[in-house]
Parts: sequence; C-alpha cells; structure tokens
Amino acid sequence: MKGVVGMEDRREAPAAPGEVAPPVIVITDSSIDPHVVMYHEPKSLQAEQYRAFRTNILAMHRGRGSRALAVTSAMKGEGKSLSAANIAICLAEAQGMRVCLLDTDFRAPRVAQLLGIGPGPGLSDLLIDDLPLSRVLAETKVSNLMLIRAGREPRNPAELVGSDRIRDLLAVLKTDFTHIICDTPPVNPYTDAAVLGARVDGVLLVVRLGRTPREQAERARNVLERAGANVIGTFLTDVPLGDKDEADYYRQLEE
Repeated sequence: MKGVVGMEDRREAPAAPGEVAPPVIVITDSSIDPHVVMYHEPKSLQAEQYRAFRTNILAMHRGRGSRALAVTSAMKGEGKSLSAANIAICLAEAQGMRVCLLDTDFRAPRVAQLLGIGPGPGLSDLLIDDLPLSRVLAETKVSNLMLIRAGREPRNPAELVGSDRIRDLLAVLKTDFTHIICDTPPVNPYTDAAVLGARVDGVLLVVRLGRTPREQAERARNVLERAGANVIGTFLTDVPLGDKDEADYYRQLEE
C-alpha cells in the first residue's frame, strides 16, 4: 500500500444553493493553532483527507499491535509538525485508539505550541536526567491524546534519538498507546530523522506541493531507506483543487 497515502486538500465544502458558506475557520480554543483542522474544522474536506490517511494506516497495520510512526520532510517549512499534530488527533478520535505524540525535533520543537501546551519537561529530560515517564507525559485538550514535549536541546540530538534509551522508551509507550507519532527534524539538513526512522515501524514523508523540489524529496527518501527506515509513503500538503497531475508527479517517488 505504499504510495501517496495522504493528501491535504485546501478546499472548503461548497454551500448548497441558497445557503451561506461556512467560515473558513471556527476557533473553539484560541490556544490551539487554527491550522490544526482536526480540532477546529473536524467536518472540513481537509479533515476528511486526514481520515482517509488514517484508514490507510490502520489497514496497513491491522493485527500488528501498537505502532510507532515518524513524520518528517525533506526540508524545513513543509508542514510536517502540523501534519503530525493533525494525524495524531485523527488517530485519537477513532474508537479504541490511544495516541502519544512525541516531539523529537529538539532544534525547533513546535507540536506543543500547536496544541496550546505550555513549556515543561520533555523527551530530552527523560532520556538524559532519568525523569520518570509520568513527569513528561502531558495531557492535551483532545481525548485519548497525550504529548511528550521535546524538552531542552541536547548537545547531540542525533545521538540521543539513536540511543538504546529511545528504543526502550518506544517499547514502554507501546504498552500504553496504540500509536506513537514522532515529529522529527527534516531529513536533508539533519541526520536525526534517518536515525530514528530505523527504530520506528514506519516513516511518513511530508511534501509540500509547489515548494519541495523533486530532487530534494527523492534525496530524503533515499537517505531514509539507506538508514533502514520503512518509508510507508508520502503525505502531500497544500494540494490545490483538481491538481491531480502534480500529485501524480510526486507519486512517482514510490515507483
């Protein structure tokens, strides 16, 4: 089932004849980033694209127990952290799911801010200072979704995510959560994503249409695969209405 396993469509549902179109974003909690559509716009077409992706993920992993997935991108600014947050919420809303969103982007942590969670101890504090897991697990405003912040930036982030301690942590989290979603740094500037990618069950490569050069996306995929990561597919962001040809262009990354 590899391929373009998700597409974020920027369309809004059209209004029926004689009806007034709904507002683009309805803020229900101003502390949560308005682009977290799974929270603010759960009935939008964008949210349905995330649910379609969820269907693919659950089908791929049916009967395999808890899974850890890394979400990354080739370069900065492709929407990987926002995609990770929306994917985590989408999984958490499914029946029987319990999700942990893990921020491993120590250099530029963002998921806590996206979800309106304040500062606090995080992953690096757990791995370096032996803080108990209960101290770093943070509740979110989404049912069945917990967050582990990145914590302070370590001296060598790639070494930390490649340590036996991160492997042991993922094993522990799998006993309590059905899915662990890891937001990682982009692949091409840093080695963290490739290192962590070899320790999780699958890696999702986020590509922003109209911004990511194909050669950069291909390079990122090759780096991940050489490191032993299981690249399960590509998640396209900023897909305009009717731009199937451009989506097919990136689908060729899987061929």
